[in-house]
Amino acid sequence: MRRINKNGFSLLELLIVISIVAVLGAVGVGFYLNYAKNIEIKTVANTLVSDLKQAQAKSMAGVGGFKWGIHLVNGDTDYYETFSSPSDYSDVSKSIVSTKYLSKGVLFSDPASSSTKDIIFNKITGATTEASITLSSSEVTKKISISSVGSITNGEFVIPNIPAIKLLIVAGGGGGGGW
Repeated sequence: MRRINKNGFSLLELLIVISIVAVLGAVGVGFYLNYAKNIEIKTVANTLVSDLKQAQAKSMAGVGGFKWGIHLVNGDTDYYETFSSPSDYSDVSKSIVSTKYLSKGVLFSDPASSSTKDIIFNKITGATTEASITLSSSEVTKKISISSVGSITNGEFVIPNIPAIKLLIVAGGGGGGGW
């Protein structure tokens, strides 16, 4: 008489487990990459907001007797410059204080492609023309708003069209505690 070993897994059970692990791994990697993009865009946005606030503070204090601002460039490589000027960025006597390039994978979507935008703060008041800046990184965008009185708001993330993954957990009988 021949005995059948019932301690092992069948091929079907093994394939089901491998499939479940593969799906969970793919979902986990997707969430991790999205999380990393969120951290990267948040860091760039926080740095830009800090530079905007510093330019505004310098303009309000009248440092150098000039207006201070940020010049945003959406080109082959996206970057922004902090500058001081008697009037605006086109003034020949402007002084560029610093240039910062956006990190790889983060781009401006406002200003639009191949264009620039200037945010210039008035002396004493720190007021400016109402404006917004939008940073993008694949599926994630972050909007920074500047009001006419100079209030700078670092807006929330917008993650469009990400499908929700729903897992159905069926708890079986027994002691009534369950979920």
